[in-house]
Amino acid sequence: MRRTVEQTTRISTEEAIERLEDFPRSGSFSPRHSRNHSLSMADSSYFPAFSALNSPLANIGATAPNAIHRGVSFFQASSRDKLGYATSLDSYDNNGANTPGSVHNHARGYSSSTAVPAAGLYSAPANTSLTNVALKYRKPFAQHVLKEGEPAEKPWLKSKKRHSAKRKAYWTFLLAMSIGLVGAALLMYFAYASVPKGKYCLVLDEQFEGTTINKDIWFHEMETSGFGNKQFDWTTDSTNNSFVEDGKLYIVPTLTSDALGEAAITNGYTLNLTESGQCTALNTSDASCAVRSNSSTGVILPPIQSARLMTNFSRTIKFGRVEVKARMPTGDWMWPAIWMMPKDSVYGPWPRSGEIDIFEGRGNLPTHRESQGTNGMASTLHYGPDPLFDGYGFATKLRNLWRNWFNQDSHTFGLEWTEDKLWTWEHSPIFKNLVVNYGSGFWKRGQFPTQMGNGTLLDNPWAGAQGPHANAAPFDQEFYLILNVAVGGTNGYFKDGLGDNKPWSNDAEYAAGQFWAAKDKWLPTWPQDPKKRGMEIEYVKMWQKC
Repeated sequence: MRRTVEQTTRISTEEAIERLEDFPRSGSFSPRHSRNHSLSMADSSYFPAFSALNSPLANIGATAPNAIHRGVSFFQASSRDKLGYATSLDSYDNNGANTPGSVHNHARGYSSSTAVPAAGLYSAPANTSLTNVALKYRKPFAQHVLKEGEPAEKPWLKSKKRHSAKRKAYWTFLLAMSIGLVGAALLMYFAYASVPKGKYCLVLDEQFEGTTINKDIWFHEMETSGFGNKQFDWTTDSTNNSFVEDGKLYIVPTLTSDALGEAAITNGYTLNLTESGQCTALNTSDASCAVRSNSSTGVILPPIQSARLMTNFSRTIKFGRVEVKARMPTGDWMWPAIWMMPKDSVYGPWPRSGEIDIFEGRGNLPTHRESQGTNGMASTLHYGPDPLFDGYGFATKLRNLWRNWFNQDSHTFGLEWTEDKLWTWEHSPIFKNLVVNYGSGFWKRGQFPTQMGNGTLLDNPWAGAQGPHANAAPFDQEFYLILNVAVGGTNGYFKDGLGDNKPWSNDAEYAAGQFWAAKDKWLPTWPQDPKKRGMEIEYVKMWQKC
């Protein structure tokens, strides 16, 4: 059976090249899109269809589109090029003639080194055509050094999402800052508004001018028993223990052995403040005023001398304000305090008539942030029907500093005391420490039982309080100020078993003897300079509500 082959018109080499040059203008592809133009379209290792492309292109076809349709193979892009392609011309024309080298060489610029066949390594899918492959234009990648003044393209900066996120971040920041500023302003306002605005009359403004302590203001309390806390110090009026210098009051602990000799501490010395007329205790004949050291019984003299100054005979207040600026002492087992006691024990002996501790601290250097040493401050109210039933646990607050400890620089301590509440503060009345609202009264606050364990009934010592401020009892009476530096004690302020090498036991019968026997451990922590060792007070102020 004979086949009829339609003869097509041959075209010249120049016309073939011209048609190839026209092909990129169709928008299908451009040699500029290729990232590597070194790969020839006629490279037989990648495109075998060009292996026989050695003769002139006899006839591309009756029409250019048909010829191009036959001569182009489309490939899907590899993972590196999202859209790639390659072209291939038929190896032979209808007459079997080979394409000339000039056309062959001209076609080299239309290959892509990143093209990967979709259906196979060497062939395109059967359904691939110009109509079902969408070739997208991609902006060329700049692979050259920018000329001076030539702007670098940064398309990611023009992203709409980027600009949207930037606007959101900007407004979020402004909103958060505005809320923070408004919140801080409200906090400061309410804190300031909470400070009493009533009229206050100045009662005491002690700036410690001169070279001696003003006896018209300050009274030295002198005893040997350590008061109710069983402290290890004997309070004196000696200038070794309290003095004024350079406009400041100093309260300094010293060793009793420096005044009496070390042998007198442990044996054979009688200390009698009653005979010397120095004892200030209410009962001058009791143990508060006299002691004799005896090595056989373990009784020793108070190993420390210190001072305790009061305003009980000069300045008292009821509902007012107190402000003291002071630097605290340094040395293990020192116990500095700024506190107040009632002038007249209207409701009975301690703690029935109350006690206000504005500041209590310790001279031990802290070993960690939670240590209760020179970095710590405690404020407390003492009240209750009996010494065994003290409600201080319901009215106490501790505060620790992380830097600028109380023994390193002067700090201002204060008390705000009104008919409805009282609070202590440090630095400013805004920075409150202990805050106590009187509420329903201190009997309910203390949650006291109605009787003791042995059946003894406990009465409410403030039940008879009258007037609009009855719930403030026992803190509705005149109180005076006390400044002192104690050492040691067995009341539990220095607790046992904390791992701080405490040299005595609170349960020991002669705890002061244990303390003195361990002086080689604690004495090196006491500075030689008495000013550094003691409490330094710059001024004391008291106001009465009037």
